[in-house]
Formats: sequence, C-alpha cells, structure tokens
Amino acid sequence: MRLADAVDLAASVARTAHEHDVRYPAAALAYYGFVAFVPLLVLAFGVLGQRLAGRVYTTTPQFLPPGAQGLVYDAMNAASGQVGATLLAIAALAWSGANVAVDFRTVVERVEGAPEGPLAEQVRDAAAVLVTIALAIVSIALTSTLFVLLPGELLATAIGAAALVVVLILIFVPLYYVPSSVVDSPRAALPGAVTAAVGWTVIHAAIQYYVVHAARYAIYGVLSGIILILSSLYVAAVVLLLGVVVNATLRDGVAAPVRAETVRRTGDRR
Repeated sequence: MRLADAVDLAASVARTAHEHDVRYPAAALAYYGFVAFVPLLVLAFGVLGQRLAGRVYTTTPQFLPPGAQGLVYDAMNAASGQVGATLLAIAALAWSGANVAVDFRTVVERVEGAPEGPLAEQVRDAAAVLVTIALAIVSIALTSTLFVLLPGELLATAIGAAALVVVLILIFVPLYYVPSSVVDSPRAALPGAVTAAVGWTVIHAAIQYYVVHAARYAIYGVLSGIILILSSLYVAAVVLLLGVVVNATLRDGVAAPVRAETVRRTGDRR
C-alpha cells in the first residue's frame, strides 16, 4: 500500500467513525466494562478461593496503581463468603455482557448498513463477541505474567508485546468476521483484527508505563486508578469499533471499482 493510499484510508476511517459517532457507543461499552470489573473479580474470588485475595498485590502491579490495587483487594474481601454478593455479581456481569454484545452488534449493523438479523444470528454474534473479548483479556494477563519471567526488562517487553499482538490478532478475527455481513472470510477480517490488536497492545503498554511511574502521576490517590480504568476501557472500546470501520471502509474500497466497472460495461453494451 502506498503512503497516499494509507492516508486516504485513514481519512476515510476517521470520516466514517465521525459520521456514525462511534465515540458514544464506545463510552457505553466502557461503562459496561467498568460495571463488570468488580463482579468479575468477585466471581473469580469465589471460584479460586481465599488465596486469590492474598495474591492481588503480586499479580496486579502491572495493571493497576497501588491505590486501585487496595480498592480491588478490599472489594474482594468484603464480598468473601457472601451468597448475595455472588448472585449480584452474576446478575451484574450478565447484564453488562449482554449490553456489550448488543451495542457492538448495533455498531456493526450501522456502519455496514445491514438490517437486523434473526434471533439465532443475534445469539451467535453475541456469543462470538463475549467469548472473543474474554479471551483477549485473559491473553493479555497471561502474556504479561509469562514474559515478566524472561531475563532482561527490555527483551521481555519487546518479545511480550510482539507475542501479544500476534495472539490478539488471532483472537480478534472471529469478532470482526462472525457478526459482519460484508466481511466474507476470516482473511478479510484481518485489517480490523490487526487494528484492534495493535491498539490494545499500545494501551496495555501505556498502562504498564503509568503503573511503574504511578508515584509521579497518581496525584488523586485512589481516584487516579478509577480514572485510569475508565479511560483505558474507553480507548479500548474506541479501538474495537475502529476495527469495524476499517473493515467496512476497505470493503467499500474494493466494491466501488467493481461497481464502476459494471456500470461502464453496461453503458458500452447500450
């Protein structure tokens, strides 16, 4: 792809994203993700037991500043052994997950100009969205944990980032292939998957940098952690939706010459 083509593609993606106001659905996705954050930890605490709370401080420094780590630790301990808290966590997680799936599919339909599909397709698409996002989050946690064990901080960071991009690309392909009506193959879903994978890796790297330098930037204490979580979720949601826009824009770019050639041939026959 030439530089001029890349610039044109970026301009088209930005214009389409602005026309469809993806920032508002992204804000909704970030809200649902934030609502699901503590319930997800509560359920994990109930499944894995008391040891999880004791390891929060050793496993979350890469993702949360100290104030936010303490907030998570207190929330998980407060919910320990409470059946009501577990049931509430399940309900909140189900509600948030359903809204995330519906909102993502709505954006896909709006950007692609596709009609709403039957219920069976909606359920299939919702499952693909939720499973993909869950796998992406797990892969980020596992990749970060594994590559910390490598000798040399710079080497571990570089290898970990490269591995995370590759893993996320593979995970994100179904997210942009299954719910789409214009992406006709997994290969055609790759541009959106690459966009999301690179974007999420950059976000993760920025979070890690912030956490390492939390003492310098965390001027609001615990509120800094909350702001970090909300901002990260919002940017991550924007990146996910931009992947949809990228695929739709590329598809329109491929289809336009075909339509033009068809019109030209029809005119020649006349």
